[in-house]
Amino acid sequence: MRLPSRQHHLQLRGYTLMELVVATALLAILIQLGIPPLSQLLSDWQRDHATRAITDHLALARSEAIRWSRRVVMCSSADGVNCSPSSNREWKSGWLVFQDIDGNGQFSSSDKLIAVSQGTSGIRSIRGNALLQRFVFMPTGMMASGMGTLEIVPAMGPSQRIIVNRIGRVRLSTGQPDE
Repeated sequence: MRLPSRQHHLQLRGYTLMELVVATALLAILIQLGIPPLSQLLSDWQRDHATRAITDHLALARSEAIRWSRRVVMCSSADGVNCSPSSNREWKSGWLVFQDIDGNGQFSSSDKLIAVSQGTSGIRSIRGNALLQRFVFMPTGMMASGMGTLEIVPAMGPSQRIIVNRIGRVRLSTGQPDE
């Protein structure tokens, strides 16, 4: 018995192997073109996040010094418990903000801890200028430690400088891309 011709010619729909190979190659090219801008976007976001964290803690330290009429110190800290030694200018690992009740510039049991930061990821370096070991805010809100600069260097792209003047005001400056 013969089947009618309509049922005999079934139309199969699908993709050939060649079409799948071409589509996969095009997708790979588009992904290659899209990854560098996404990497730059992520690097910029990490740099901006670190900048916000530091400037927020600087503003907190200044306002707490004025609020409590006491010296407040913001220092780099690798362990989240003690200020880093004077020779260490790196702030990438984190920092402490505390009321310096005993006036020695180091966090101790008699001081009041205000904030702790564990640092930020995706940042190559956060370094203070040669003279900057810590930010010390007096009860007037002015800095006892003088003007200071921190430079945030991301994994790629331009660096960001945080400049704190003698009266405790923060200014940002963007550097050139790191080659």
